[in-house]
Amino acid sequence: MNSPLVHDEAVIGTHRQSDGYESHFRRWGAERGEDVIVILHGGVSHSGWQAPFGEAVTTASDISFLALDRRGSGLNRAARGHLPSADREIEDVTSFVTLLTGLFRKVHLAGWCFGGQIAAIAAAELAGQNVISSLIMVSPGFAFNERYGDVLRLSMQAVAEVTEELVRLGAKTTPDLDFVPVPLQATDFTADAQWQEFVDADDLRLRKVSQTTVAVWEQLAVRSRGTVLAELGNLPVLAIFGSRDRLVDNEKVASMLVAKVAGPAPTIYFLDAPHAVHFEEAEELAGRVIDFVATVR
Repeated sequence: MNSPLVHDEAVIGTHRQSDGYESHFRRWGAERGEDVIVILHGGVSHSGWQAPFGEAVTTASDISFLALDRRGSGLNRAARGHLPSADREIEDVTSFVTLLTGLFRKVHLAGWCFGGQIAAIAAAELAGQNVISSLIMVSPGFAFNERYGDVLRLSMQAVAEVTEELVRLGAKTTPDLDFVPVPLQATDFTADAQWQEFVDADDLRLRKVSQTTVAVWEQLAVRSRGTVLAELGNLPVLAIFGSRDRLVDNEKVASMLVAKVAGPAPTIYFLDAPHAVHFEEAEELAGRVIDFVATVR
């Protein structure tokens, strides 16, 4: 995280999950108050990537900002790159945000990239329980463009072939321990050379994950594209896309949100930014989110 682009002045905290796992998070702003945004990172990143966004929000408003390191990621060193199950992933999130209701009057659950889909699932799980006040998604990956779809397909095919060959040769394979490479490059997140250097040099970024994690990611992706959006009740929804996104099919996802969100019509914005909107347009992103949060009662 040593980078002139990120001045990470967050407070580091921990939350013990119901199974004893210690989850880490970064907090910008007050530890209690009126509003807090809780954001989930994407598949290979971590809470530190949200520093520009968190700092922009807390500099321009009284809103607190928490970024949770998802299990096996970031500052969570235990079982790095491994997710045991889809249910465990969602339980980690719902228990954390439920705890925050004792500290803040309104909890706004957010997610960037794949974290947006996980946030949507968790929001649906908590619908009607007066735990969260809104759902905010940035570059949500409900649908990928053709190029990235091909990358994923070919990468998973290669993993399957290697695993099959190892089994044929009699090698022992363990889905929880045999790590497989993640097919993402710095250029998939940003076109800015300095930010690309940041991504490439980041030693907390996941470059390999377990086979079980790949399966859990797929289960969560399928679940998020099911009835989740229709189960949000009257929860206000904000979605922000980067118009230069190289991974997400923005128009398809925006249409999906309009069609499937059964409550109030989602608020949708397109910013002139790549997939990592918070890298290059943190202040504009923060401004849109702050304005949205002000409308949530």
